[in-house]
Amino acid sequence: MKIAFLLSRIEQTGVTTHTLDLAQGLVEEGHKVCLITGGKIENATSRVDDFYNEFKALGVDIKEFKTPSGNIIKRAIQSITSVFAIMREVKKCNPNVIHCQSPYMTFIPWLMGKKFTTTLHILYLKRNFKFKKPNHLIAISNESYEFSKKMFRMEDKNLSLIHHGVSDRFSRPISLKQKLDLKKRFNISENKLIIGFAGSISLRKGSDILVEALKDLTTSTKEKIHFIFLGGVKGSEDYIWLKDMVKNAGIQNFMTLVPFEDPKPFYDIFDIFVLPSRMESFPLVTLEAMMSECCPVRSNTEGAYEQIEDGVNGLLFETENTQQFTGILEKLVSDTSLRRLLAKNARTKAMNEFTIPVMTKKTLEVYSKIQMN
Repeated sequence: MKIAFLLSRIEQTGVTTHTLDLAQGLVEEGHKVCLITGGKIENATSRVDDFYNEFKALGVDIKEFKTPSGNIIKRAIQSITSVFAIMREVKKCNPNVIHCQSPYMTFIPWLMGKKFTTTLHILYLKRNFKFKKPNHLIAISNESYEFSKKMFRMEDKNLSLIHHGVSDRFSRPISLKQKLDLKKRFNISENKLIIGFAGSISLRKGSDILVEALKDLTTSTKEKIHFIFLGGVKGSEDYIWLKDMVKNAGIQNFMTLVPFEDPKPFYDIFDIFVLPSRMESFPLVTLEAMMSECCPVRSNTEGAYEQIEDGVNGLLFETENTQQFTGILEKLVSDTSLRRLLAKNARTKAMNEFTIPVMTKKTLEVYSKIQMN
């Protein structure tokens, strides 16, 4: 089978990561993948370069179109030109299935009279002329499933719930020497318990909630831990905002800010992974951490209850409840047995339910439904 992915940009987001992981699964199953995209986002980080190169290494046929820029007239002209360019590339690819990873690109196969699917990654999409109802829609969480029915009037027969899967590379630990070298790189004592976060710096991700929760930890707990915040671009406005918050909270002595890079080795030194987001979809970082046998702690926003059974393979706190968040961290730092049990169960759940082969198999079933209808 030949699949054409439509992706607006290659950037440092879960949408790009999911596209890459699904492409890997499809290629490993013997299918061909064509990626039609606006290319790498401007001012891309090295991680975005890595994504692009990984698509290439898989043998994905990448076709790029020019993204609109400049004044309103120039953008309008470029938009029309790009639409026709995308349509030409779709015709050249001649796919069995078109998969719009960017929902606002669904109008393109619709204009062409082609059957297509799309994955709903986020819950704040709004109905507009760019979104056209697919032949079948893939929801990534219970919340996105219900949102699709309510907002886009999708029927159950045309909806499938398919959770993201992540690469099994996260299940393969780095060596002890690599762990020690990583700790040494950031001057972290070997006897410190490490709590970590990986993701963007933003209110949506709860960066301020995290700082507040860490500030309220007891002195004895602060002495036992080191926190690594992995994310952002050094020198950016967001990075400076977070750095100022950390300084004002007086927690800089046990917190290290690391501009974003491959999170894999960091998961291997994290004892606890936290995600205090105000809004999510089905965050991949939680799954990556779980597969790496970190004890996961996250807010109970979208996708939380599908990823974590509270008290069994992780712990949940009410969104924006910093007091509850702090209490959970206090508990996990003091209770080694509980922390390790939750981490072990988290890995088992991730390996059973959130892998690329599982995701790929279910997605191929959707493709088959589209072809038969």
